[in-house]
Parts: sequence; C-alpha cells; structure tokens
Amino acid sequence: MTTALFRNAMTEHEHSPGYLIETTYPDRFYRELSPVWLNYVATLGAGQPRMLDGHFTYLELGCGFGQSTIANAGAFPNAEFYACDINPAHIEAAVHHAARLGIGNVKFYESSFEDLLAKVELPSFDFIVLHGIYSWVGSTARASIQQIVARKLKTGGLLYLSYNCLPGWSTEAPLRKLMQELADAEAGDIEQRTRHALTTLQQLSANNFRYFRDNPATVRAVEAFTRDPANYLAHEFLNDTWKLYYSIDVADDMARAGATYLGSATLADNHPMLLVDQASAESVAKLPTARLRQLAMDFAVNQRFRRDVFVGGGPTKLTQAEIIQNLDNAIIGCVCAVDQISAQATIPRGKISFQEEFVSELRLLMGNGAVSIGDAVTALGDADRNLVEIKQNLVFLVAAGTLSPFAQASAQPAHITPKRTANTIVDNALKNIARTGNPEVVPCERLGSGVLVQAQEALAVQAWLARTEHDRLPPSRLVRLGLLT
Repeated sequence: MTTALFRNAMTEHEHSPGYLIETTYPDRFYRELSPVWLNYVATLGAGQPRMLDGHFTYLELGCGFGQSTIANAGAFPNAEFYACDINPAHIEAAVHHAARLGIGNVKFYESSFEDLLAKVELPSFDFIVLHGIYSWVGSTARASIQQIVARKLKTGGLLYLSYNCLPGWSTEAPLRKLMQELADAEAGDIEQRTRHALTTLQQLSANNFRYFRDNPATVRAVEAFTRDPANYLAHEFLNDTWKLYYSIDVADDMARAGATYLGSATLADNHPMLLVDQASAESVAKLPTARLRQLAMDFAVNQRFRRDVFVGGGPTKLTQAEIIQNLDNAIIGCVCAVDQISAQATIPRGKISFQEEFVSELRLLMGNGAVSIGDAVTALGDADRNLVEIKQNLVFLVAAGTLSPFAQASAQPAHITPKRTANTIVDNALKNIARTGNPEVVPCERLGSGVLVQAQEALAVQAWLARTEHDRLPPSRLVRLGLLT
C-alpha cells in the first residue's frame, strides 16, 4: 500500500460548523495513541489486549499533521492505518511526511467526520483514537464520532478519547469567554488576534480584579498560556463549539455507541494510591457504584483533562489467572538513557521512592533492553525480596513515566555491535535529522511507537555508518531501542 491522500467531494468549508480551520494545529506527537500503550491500559483494566504481531487496523480522527499516526504506522508495517482531518494544510503535510520517510501503510483523508462515515469505504478497526477533538467540535461532529465508534470499532477493539473535563476546568472556563471576546474585538488574522487577546488578558490578570484575586489558579493559568503557541491557544479557546464534560457523561455517550470504559491512558490515573492519600482513596472506594467512584475521583484530583480508553462491545470476561498472565506478559523498557532511572519518581500526589539496590539492578536489566514484567520480576527477585512488591514497583515506574510499555522484548544481546539502521524508514528519518539539525520522532518497531531522536544522536549514527572513526560506537540508546541492528 502506498501513502495516499483522499479528498471528499464537498464545497469549501462545508466541514464542521463552528470548528476553527483558519489556522493549523501545532505539530505534536502523542505517545498515548500507540497501540502498545493502549494495550497496556487494557491489561491494567483487566481487559484483553489486541494482537499486534500481524495485521490490525487503526483509525485516527482529527489527526492534525499526522505525526502520531505516521510514527505508529512506521512502527507496525504489517498493519493498516487510516487518518482524517478537515484542514487541508494538515493532510498535505502528513502525506509529504509519510512519503519522505517511505511509509506506505497509511491513508489520509481530508474530510469531516460526517463525510468520512458517509462517503468512505472503511474497514472495522482494532483501534480508533482522537486526541482533544471531542471538546472542540459541535454536536453534529460528536454524533458522527459516536456513529463511527458504533459502526466501525470491532468487538474488543480499543477506543482512545481525550477531552477537557470538569471539575478541573471550572475556575478557568470563564477565561475562555473573556479570551474569545477579546479576540473578536481585535483586527488581523486568527493568530494575530489570539496574541493580542492574550496580551490584554495578561494585563487584566495583573490588576486587582476580584475574579483573579478569588481564583489565584487563574493567574497561573494565564501565565501558562504565554508558553503555548498562538495556533494552539486559538484551537483551545476560540472554537465556537468548545464544551466541557464530566467523565461519566462522556462514558454515557460512548456506552450508547457500544463502548465501555476500561481505563486511562494517563497511566497513573489507574492507580488511586498514586493520586490521592489513603483516606481519600478509601472514601472513594466506599461509594456504591463504579460510576460514582469515577466521578468522585475526578473531584478528588480536580481532574481537568482525561485520556479515556474504552472497549468495543464491553470487556472480555477474563479469569484472575488470565489477568495476571497478561500483566506478566506485558513488555516494558526504558526509552531514555538508563542512568536516568532514579530512586525517586514523580507521581500526581508527590514523589515515590525506591531502594537504591533495586534501582541499581533495574538499570543493569534495562540496559540490556526491554523485557516482560514477569521476566523482570524473576530477574530482580531474590530470597529477601517480595515478588509482589517488585511487580508493583515496576508498574508504578511505568505509571510515573520512568519505564514505558514496549512492543517487543530485546532479541539482540547487548554486547553485539550493530551493523546498520533497522530499516529504510529509520534510515530516512535519521538522515533528515542529521541534515536539518532538528529533532524528530522516529518510528520504532521495538517500542511500537515513535521515539524522539536528537540531532547529536543522528549525527553520531551518520559518522558511525561512514566509519570515519574506526573505534566509534553507535549511540547505545538507539541500539537498545532497536533503531540500529
């Protein structure tokens, strides 16, 4: 299959009334959209992960510049990827990016959700993902999303849906109205009006307005806005269809589409003890229904953005032994340099600490590459260690971002020096990074996602491949990640 661009027959701007298309969205990569990451969420939620070692299907709705879908398609060359967006600049850039890397197993559609469903012959999907979109589109587009899920998500397929939520946005929501009115009063294009509106908003927040005085978090929020690009702020605040949700209401929407909540792609959110203190966790746990417990936990942490994962047709009923086995089979590794594995990790409620001896042994283990959780527990266990606690430590380190879910365990011994780049896609990406000097997300089959590679790493690879220095070794991180073999 070759990389393809499809345009639906429609009049210009007949896409989704109210949604902003006058400017592009920032070109960003979201690791949570990886099939491997979503499978890990399913495993934590006592669900059945999807098979990834052969053909599967994947759809991203509202893909922007397509960076996440492109990285995932490159990481799974035997799978079939689809992506759509209503902004022609996004789709044209995505097609160019995929073609430059040599990725041919992805189709891009310049289309609204409504037309995608009505005019495109789509397969059923193992994965459907959309990041942030649900908060920004109107009722017609949301209905189309629900119809796509209802008709095209396989039984047992996984749906990722992220969105702005309540109660965390409750104090900041008025800022959006003020920002929108300020932008409407300005002249210029959408980004110029956004920047002018933000400048005025900063000035207002610096005054002794009671709203800002009574809600000090809003002053910090305005300051945080200044660190975001104007096109992101325009998409976040200036859509006419912007809407906030309680998570249980989104769960109701997806239930009507035949999908059941399974867990969170914000991995720490699956572990209450990492979110709140024991008393709070116990008070939430005492509530009589899962629905109430979910809503109460959102209040306990003042949740403002959710990354929810749902399963089509309801979760597969697994035995406790199957649930444990799935977790033991989950593969984890370290994306960063292993010496960055610390005895202390950051979690939502603060810091969590691990014994130095355990961390030292973990660094050695991760230095050899990715490994299943079960094998890691065996390798790190001894007569004086509690194996259950070791497994919990590993799961918590993944939740904290120190470790990450991987698609493949390392097959190549760490002491074997590689000879080449893993494939043409990796070779094309590394050459481009070395040529431009700009970091880039490179598709990584071992990770089952994309990995950010810096210019100095790419330049080191080019020097190693050229053998300009006979004693030069390739970057060890890229070897461990399987980008060099």
